Amino acid sequence: MTDSTQLDLSYGVIPLQKKDGEWHVFLIQMLAGYWSFPKGHPDKGETDIQAAKRELFEETGLSISQILFPQPLEEHYEFQRSGWRIRKSVYYFVAEVTGQVALQPTEIQNGKWVLLSEAIQHVTFPEGKALCRQIIQLLSQR
Repeated sequence: MTDSTQLDLSYGVIPLQKKDGEWHVFLIQMLAGYWSFPKGHPDKGETDIQAAKRELFEETGLSISQILFPQPLEEHYEFQRSGWRIRKSVYYFVAEVTGQVALQPTEIQNGKWVLLSEAIQHVTFPEGKALCRQIIQLLSQR
């Protein structure tokens, strides 16, 4: 690792609801235009699950009713920002959620519930598409 590399850690939730016997996932569209899952950086002193719950609520107005798998799913990728190479790690808790959607307008431009089986077509980045496949597989084994 060189001096121009920064590590970036975030926590999030992949919000699910079962409707008419089928799993739906809530996706958010960031102001930058891409579709993904709610996530963000932990505040000082927060645990991983506290940060994930807070970010979910701040960005969507939704709350966790049940975490479906004890271990979070991991997403890792790299990108460039302001001359720095950023190594990003995101840990997502897969959870059933409840509440009324209330999007955070300073970060989120849109949000929508989609069938989990169709989410791959809506998520922008390959890492998110891989998470969708992983969740479908995990849920089929329950």
